[in-house]
Amino acid sequence: NMKKTLSLLIITLFSTITFAQKRNQIEITYGAEKEIIPKIGDSIKEYFPNKTLRKLKFRDLNKFTIQEFKNTGEIYKSIVFPIKNLKNKTLTKYHSNGNIILIANYNKGIVNGYFQKFHDNGKPMRIGYYEKTKKVGEWKYFNKKGELLKKENYKKGKLVE
Repeated sequence: NMKKTLSLLIITLFSTITFAQKRNQIEITYGAEKEIIPKIGDSIKEYFPNKTLRKLKFRDLNKFTIQEFKNTGEIYKSIVFPIKNLKNKTLTKYHSNGNIILIANYNKGIVNGYFQKFHDNGKPMRIGYYEKTKKVGEWKYFNKKGELLKKENYKKGKLVE
């Protein structure tokens, strides 16, 4: 019985040490800092097993772009990183009908800056700005026809009007 208890204690100790070592190896990536970036004018393509394009990476002098596609060929999202700061990005997501459904800016993984969400038909739903995940300034809200429903003003995430 003592042998079983000792064995169990040793197993627990080693698994805890192994878990702690693996946990310390976790790296957080905010943007494209770990991506393989093609040379100006070149592109990198990745494919699904059915040979349709899965991911397209390309760059110009100032920005690096990653476009991701569904296995049916439709574009799913586009992410644009400024070459000078790969931890910033502008994310554009697409509806299955091809219309844009979201444009959002991020800084180190946190929504920050211009933000626009769209209805399925491509008309704007809401437009505003974030400052470190908090709504700031004027926000506009629209119905499915694109008609303005209301405006709100925010300061540090709090509604002021």
